Amino acid sequence: MLLIKVWCLPRMKEKQLNELHEHIVAAVVGIKELDLRDGGDMVCLFPSDMMLYGLGDEIIVEVTGLFNKQPTEVIQAKLAKTLGKTVQKMFPQARVDCFVYPFDPKQGWWSTSLVV
Repeated sequence: MLLIKVWCLPRMKEKQLNELHEHIVAAVVGIKELDLRDGGDMVCLFPSDMMLYGLGDEIIVEVTGLFNKQPTEVIQAKLAKTLGKTVQKMFPQARVDCFVYPFDPKQGWWSTSLVV
């Protein structure tokens, strides 16, 4: 399952987080090569940061869990650019960096979906 974590967001109301979540899901689903249908095919987390200084100045997006169909480097780059631009639209003054980490389940992975 695709896992997206967005770090260093400024203080936001839940309604704003929901809006950001909707934009992220739409952006990812829009990349047809990933073959994802909706928000149920991914988890999007907005971890709270312990240090409040500088939040919103630089926003980091991390993507892991792309193992159902190992996407090519071109698709990974497209995902990084699409997500980065999506977040940047909501925070035009922030520096936004998006990292897509390749994942191979052979490296170590377990899920309740594997339990029979």
